[in-house]
Amino acid sequence: MKKYQAAVFDFDGTLADSGEGIINCVLYALHKYGIAETDREKLTYFIGPPLFDSFRELYGVSDADADRLVSYYRERYRTKGALESRLYDGIPALLQELRQKGIRTAVCSSKPELFVRQISENLGILPELDAISAVTFADKNADKAPLLQRALQLLGLPASREIAMVGDRHFDMAAAVALGTAAIGVSYGFGTAEELQTAGADRIAKTVGELRTILLEEA
Repeated sequence: MKKYQAAVFDFDGTLADSGEGIINCVLYALHKYGIAETDREKLTYFIGPPLFDSFRELYGVSDADADRLVSYYRERYRTKGALESRLYDGIPALLQELRQKGIRTAVCSSKPELFVRQISENLGILPELDAISAVTFADKNADKAPLLQRALQLLGLPASREIAMVGDRHFDMAAAVALGTAAIGVSYGFGTAEELQTAGADRIAKTVGELRTILLEEA
């Protein structure tokens, strides 16, 4: 008997390495705004949280200027940034195997849904996803619990320990803890094992192979 009925995945840092595109678009936005940033490593902070919050927190800008920066970011993301993503090795096969074993799959992301669908289609995994729960362009809420709840509604499943929320950042683990689902962290993305443990991860996978083992365990 399978342990999980569904696996709900964060997108950036969990299914796809979107780091290059995100960082390039942040640099574009900052340059257009008038901020000269040379530390690319610092900008990995933008991978996961809502852009609006990240611009405010890292650069101390006003709400209005954070909105401007997000608009600049999306100028480049629409034409170039969305194409600067790659799937982590083993992800397509994992999604296919999960669905073959009767485990539903979904995405729960703070990236706008239009971009999630566009990238998923470009990378060939859109047919392997049963549902996508992501934000609108106007959404500024950093709490992923409502997004996880919506993903479960789209799947037609109640929140339970038979649902695995899989992600690389504390936002993902916090959503799982809030709804009472299993919290499965992945440390191959952009968060650390320490961050995931502190946020309440039940298990942490260092590789996609380890994640497969966890998700396909028998109850």
